[in-house]
Amino acid sequence: MINYSKITGYIVVVSLLYCVFLITIILLNNNSTGNYKNLLNIESIQNVSKSVVGIHVTQLKKEKINNPWQRYWGKYQRVMPIQNMGSGLILDKNGYIVTNYHVIEDASEIIVKIYGGESFNVDLDNIFFDELTDIAIIKLDGKDFKVPNIGNSDNIQVGEEVIALGNPLGLFDVSNEPTATKGIISARNINFGLNERIGSVYQNMIQTDASINPGNSGGPLLNLKGEIIGINTFIITGSDSHQGSVGLNFAIPINHVMDIFKDLKSKGYIDRKFNTGVKVRKINDLIMKYRRLDSTQGVLVVDVEKKSSGEKAGLEIGDVILKVNGRSVNSLKNIKNIIDEDLLRSGDKINLLVLRDDVEIDINLLLEKGSF
Repeated sequence: MINYSKITGYIVVVSLLYCVFLITIILLNNNSTGNYKNLLNIESIQNVSKSVVGIHVTQLKKEKINNPWQRYWGKYQRVMPIQNMGSGLILDKNGYIVTNYHVIEDASEIIVKIYGGESFNVDLDNIFFDELTDIAIIKLDGKDFKVPNIGNSDNIQVGEEVIALGNPLGLFDVSNEPTATKGIISARNINFGLNERIGSVYQNMIQTDASINPGNSGGPLLNLKGEIIGINTFIITGSDSHQGSVGLNFAIPINHVMDIFKDLKSKGYIDRKFNTGVKVRKINDLIMKYRRLDSTQGVLVVDVEKKSSGEKAGLEIGDVILKVNGRSVNSLKNIKNIIDEDLLRSGDKINLLVLRDDVEIDINLLLEKGSF
């Protein structure tokens, strides 16, 4: 006679043993994965750290002084030396370092400390920058500097783990190596447009929650492979009184940084000065009525220089420029801001939507070398 109760007991015991086996395998696998990630983190940090530098800057800033006699003598300003700090990344074995322009802006003295503690006094003739992109390079004397692997910022994914390295609050001086913080990519392709206060354009930025603090600007953001995917640039604190990181941290994509770096290294500047030979003015109510326009939208062309790019493009006095690169304009400032936001250079073209005799036409205008 079959004893079903014993068979049932055996099945229960075997099932329990199998469950214990599965749980053990899962735990071992998770532990192995965790250890592997930790090794990746450590290896990535160690490899890139040797290419990170701490930057200490003395800046000359103008300070307004309250003067009871200023109504008679005008406003008085004095120049004050201000200490600033930042980070940088060696991108060339011959000593070319990339950082943010705002780190070295108005510098009267720059001292760079590399991994291990060696310091360099920088010749101010060996700094090159593009204010519009907030990117600068510094040339150190020497050779055979350690260069990191460069990644592809077009391939990053939201949720991907990243590491920020840098010199927060000047801590590089304490340990002679960068500080590391870890987080994820929170968002990509964040556009802030033109910041008129500082004169820089921030487009397609990488957002991360890896902690970034004053002094981190100019340092690298890297993936777990140890590849550089961005240059940490600024944080949003939410208030003027709170200066620390609250998880809203932004980096310039490395692909964009490398494009600017190569030009600054080879030419020493980015050519953004141009001349179109075209003069415009804002359309007010009087001009609108005189010209029998439907609105004050756009700007009126009041002069086109002979043999200029404006004349070659076909612009005429009396034309109304309605849009530049698809965006509405009402002043010369609007046009300049659009050109800046699109990071255009001398030799690039802009597309104009022009109203002439009640007919809208498209005109491509060359930004010739010179001043607008």
